Amino acid sequence: MRSTQRLAKLIFGAVVVCAALVLPASYAPPAIAAADRLPDLGMAYPADFRVERSADGRRLLRFSSIVVNVGAGPFELHGQRATGSSTMSIRQRIVDDSGGFRDIATPASAYFAGDGHSHWHVTNLQDFELIRLDNGRLVGTGAKQGFCFYDNYRYGSVNPAYYTAAGGACGSSASDTSTRMGLSVGWGDIYGYTLPDQFIDISSLSPGRYRLYVTADADDWFQEQNNQNNRTWVDLQLQANKVKVTSFGPRI
Repeated sequence: MRSTQRLAKLIFGAVVVCAALVLPASYAPPAIAAADRLPDLGMAYPADFRVERSADGRRLLRFSSIVVNVGAGPFELHGQRATGSSTMSIRQRIVDDSGGFRDIATPASAYFAGDGHSHWHVTNLQDFELIRLDNGRLVGTGAKQGFCFYDNYRYGSVNPAYYTAAGGACGSSASDTSTRMGLSVGWGDIYGYTLPDQFIDISSLSPGRYRLYVTADADDWFQEQNNQNNRTWVDLQLQANKVKVTSFGPRI
């Protein structure tokens, strides 16, 4: 009887060992899907405010604007056009944590030059709005529509710039049929107050207190981590020929 029980135990043990040997060869754990590393766009505080007269006599509120990326991944756009078309369609490249990427279509487009610069510009990346504080009325909007952006303003990154003009960001010729532009994590792009269209026309405005809103991707054309931090503002005291910053909104 005892020998029978002993034999049964030996057989059971052999079966368990065989199963343990066979299982790793035939079983693989389910793969973990790669997760997107999305960018997160926002606006740093605008700077370099001044009131200037244009050649045609208009009174212009000029300022520098800075769009930044504080997300987990780069903000990268690719433009493509057919020969003969004057505009490029724009796709956004989204990287993932496995080292891969995917490209998605966007409503954005790009055009060549337009501001005296020989490169391609993507439309509507930033919006500017000027509000009169005593009545809440919208009294001015930004005239700038096209943006060539790349890493030229460090915003917390310890890494070198990746998207650069020297590296081909925004292209260089009207004959280009493709282009690329982007912002690395912790980098921004500054558009200085001296550049064409970097202003709001305030010719008809009286002295008073105003708020300038600056917004990244106001039309929600691009995928990012958080759409709630795309806007900031500064309060201004406007006089006839000068401007003073009196307070700041949220900092991204």
